[in-house]
Amino acid sequence: MKGLSWGSITRILPKIWQQIFFILVFLVVVPLIILGCLLMQTSQHAIKTAVLNNHREIALHTTGEVKEHVEGARHALFVSASILGRLHADAWQQETAIVELSLRNPTLQKIAVVEQSGQEVAVSELGTGLQNRSHEAAFQQAIQGNAYLSSVKTSESYEPLITIAEPIKRMGRVKEVLIADLNLRSVWQIIDKIHVGDQGIAYVIDESGRIIAHPDKKKILMDDHVQDKEIIEGLRAGQAGNVETIKDNGQRWLTSYAPIEVLGWGLIITLPESEAYAALAHMKVQSWMLILLSVFATILISLLLARYMSQPMKRMLEGTQRITKGDYSVSFPIRGRSEIDQLLFAFNRMALKMKKTQEMEKLSIVGKASTAIAHELKNSLQLVETYVKLLPTRYKDEDFIKKFSATIPDELNSWKSSLKNIMDFAKFGQSSWSMEPLSINRLVEETAVLSKFRAEHLGLVFDVQMEEEHVFIKGNEEKLKQVLLNLVTNAFEATVAGGTILIKTRVSKQSRARENAYTEIEISNSGISIQQDRIDQLFKPFYTTKSYGLGLGLSICKEIIDRHEGQIKVVVDESANTTSFIMSFPICHTVHGRKNYAFRENSSY
Repeated sequence: MKGLSWGSITRILPKIWQQIFFILVFLVVVPLIILGCLLMQTSQHAIKTAVLNNHREIALHTTGEVKEHVEGARHALFVSASILGRLHADAWQQETAIVELSLRNPTLQKIAVVEQSGQEVAVSELGTGLQNRSHEAAFQQAIQGNAYLSSVKTSESYEPLITIAEPIKRMGRVKEVLIADLNLRSVWQIIDKIHVGDQGIAYVIDESGRIIAHPDKKKILMDDHVQDKEIIEGLRAGQAGNVETIKDNGQRWLTSYAPIEVLGWGLIITLPESEAYAALAHMKVQSWMLILLSVFATILISLLLARYMSQPMKRMLEGTQRITKGDYSVSFPIRGRSEIDQLLFAFNRMALKMKKTQEMEKLSIVGKASTAIAHELKNSLQLVETYVKLLPTRYKDEDFIKKFSATIPDELNSWKSSLKNIMDFAKFGQSSWSMEPLSINRLVEETAVLSKFRAEHLGLVFDVQMEEEHVFIKGNEEKLKQVLLNLVTNAFEATVAGGTILIKTRVSKQSRARENAYTEIEISNSGISIQQDRIDQLFKPFYTTKSYGLGLGLSICKEIIDRHEGQIKVVVDESANTTSFIMSFPICHTVHGRKNYAFRENSSY
């Protein structure tokens, strides 16, 4: 990424302790919350299953009671029919027997002995007239020798009842029929004894879904039917089960049902979900409080632990930044034998080796520079020596004096430049610079002023195009001017007469939308003066394509740019026939205001 430096990376990336903190929180808090949610879901499922199973057990037990009650009445009627069949009793004896039966079983009402023609011969309700019951299904079924059980119907007093009938056999033949109505009020008593919470209810329905027993007696045998198909189909299939139902008001209910075998009826127990899960709601509150306390404790511990763990890394980061700036005197105290201490020890050894390597490199550079300077000075001294020896004898020669005046200062300037470059190069990493906000436009303007007249003298076109925003960077004015003048000077030397040199300033397009924006300064000249395969070598010390100089100029420029957290690159555009040096620096701030200048051969500034 263009313009990316170590300083910008440290500003973009989160701090080490924040990374450790987020990792610890993610590894502990997230699983803790997930575990809490799973435990609550499991608890809810367990409570729901326990409630439904409890209701189902109650339903199964109660259906047994109801079935036993009805079957007991049928059995009593069957026994009485068997006794009457063996006694060959007359009407008075039969009446006595069925009255006694009604007294022993109060739920059996209107007990009657019916002869084969369908005419009653004895009834349990004394004083009532005898009726012909040949048209009734109970008589027609029993006279065929089969026991009979009717559907639920309503009595004259609006109570539910069923009719049961048993054949009376003598010598294996059906002679009479014993018919009785079984009042189901006794079933009400069984149902009323069931208590399911504060709002829960239990009730019995017949095969059509009508309510025949309910705590609210107003609902018995009314037109309301149970509409839930799953419940009706399950009861008809003789199966018990659990379902969740929704009332008209949107309230959810937990419902259990069980069939009453033989009768075709069903027992239903239902309870509001809110009441069933009342304990769960309380448990949820406690669980969430525990989870939140655990999360808070985890976050606090993670924060303290992250701070503690990040301290050595923070110190190492600061030490690394110092090393990148050339300060190899970094050393950390070792307090133990942990992995962090071993890492600090390795870092200290690395810094020490780099310091020694730097010193050896400096000695090598000094030696190489001494050789180069010696070679340069040797040739130059011979030339100066020749001119000096000839001066006493030829000082009256005007041509000689002109050459002497032109050559000696140039040679002295060359010595001065070489010595200055080697001294500047040797000082890097040993001195600190003052940094302050600088205007890029002003730096370019001052460079243009110094370079404009030289361009005119060389017959070159010199243009400056500045960004309309007034951009500031943090840097050292003297060092940055040195970089700009060095690069412009190289452009002058690489451009032939009539060529063009252009300086541009702009804000990087890739970084304009981001907080950490970069400004670019481009110095380009017409003509391709650098081969593509040599670009990577340009900024190395003592590398030069010129026949003169030490090759330290671009290396010093790169060192200065690096110290400003900037970057420099070379772009050769063969299609446009240009060579460009592009520098990028992080922006401090901008002030809006257009600044465009153009310097040409005959222009004035």
